[in-house]
Amino acid sequence: MFSHVIRSDTVEIDAPIELVWDVLTDVARYSEWNPFTTCRESELKVGMPVHLDVKLGLYRRKQTEWVRDLDPPHLLSWGMHMGAPFLLDSLREQRLTALSETRCTYCSTDALDGWLTPLAVISFGAIVRRGFNDVGNALKLRAEARYAETGSG
Repeated sequence: MFSHVIRSDTVEIDAPIELVWDVLTDVARYSEWNPFTTCRESELKVGMPVHLDVKLGLYRRKQTEWVRDLDPPHLLSWGMHMGAPFLLDSLREQRLTALSETRCTYCSTDALDGWLTPLAVISFGAIVRRGFNDVGNALKLRAEARYAETGSG
């Protein structure tokens, strides 16, 4: 009841995992392609803040999350506490999995824990899932375009 995972669809990307990783971790350029989240600032080092603008339907929310894990070129995660950790803790994971030298998949999850989880899921769960799917599709377009530009695609 007090835990829930919001999961995107898995998107297949026709580009090498390293190239997709480069796009995913270039947070300074999120505003050029990411329809759900733009990043105002981050060094992307474990323990460092990630200052985000998140589009939740008609609203934009400024929030700061903290990099929790970085495992190139497979996992980028950040999260936050809303109030005390027992109220709401979120962990956003973005995973890449190689299918071949020139193809990979992308999937994003947000694991919510705490007393406010049911309220967060009812209020924003569908919007966040849609946003995650939009990110996956936009990442696919951006990475595949970049791969085609290199002449390797």
